[in-house]
Amino acid sequence: MDFRDSTGIIIPAYNAEAFLGTTLEGLLKHADPARIAVIDDGSSDGTADRAERAGVTCLRHGTNQGKGSALMTGLLWAREKGWRWAVTMDADGQHAPEDLRSFWQAAIKEDTVVVVGRRGIRGSPMPWHRRFSNALTTRMISRLAGKPVYDAQCGFRMYRLDALAAAGYPRQGRFEWESQALVLACRNGFSVVPVDIATVYTDNGSHMRLLIDSYRFLKMYWRLAWMP
Repeated sequence: MDFRDSTGIIIPAYNAEAFLGTTLEGLLKHADPARIAVIDDGSSDGTADRAERAGVTCLRHGTNQGKGSALMTGLLWAREKGWRWAVTMDADGQHAPEDLRSFWQAAIKEDTVVVVGRRGIRGSPMPWHRRFSNALTTRMISRLAGKPVYDAQCGFRMYRLDALAAAGYPRQGRFEWESQALVLACRNGFSVVPVDIATVYTDNGSHMRLLIDSYRFLKMYWRLAWMP
């Protein structure tokens, strides 16, 4: 089944002016600009201007609230538009727009709430510490979820919008939000389905702060581990 006509596309962005234009240029070869929203999460550069010049919707947070909060702003926007699904992509060029087809043509189940992009980590151009981190967190999150989540750190996903409330997704969060979303989906009786995507690595930097964001992840992990 092709979900193209029932899907919006969401790009959370924070100080992404340097590479957002290239990301959108590639994306617009495959998707209607009316279906794309950039969530400017309190940027201090020209991120919003880049989005608006590309002709896509730009939703702005007055202050930086975190990636999870930006994703929820976008997911709620897509649901208000009447779409059934929303694809999420990162702004930094690490997701290949050509892989949208994999999501639109995914073989989902009736209870699927998240389609997650699965990168070929072994032998990829990704640095070894990123490969190790992804393998470790995917195992940890799969254990919490009680079933495989395939790629816990990949932001290239497709969410079923009518299940947002039922899955218990929090309205706010930072980098830990995406891992938590997989756990909550599985624990609330939904399934997570993988699609294979290209492994793209760019040296555009990351807004993740190692100590504080690792602390937030571990805090989320232990809270869910002890949750009945």
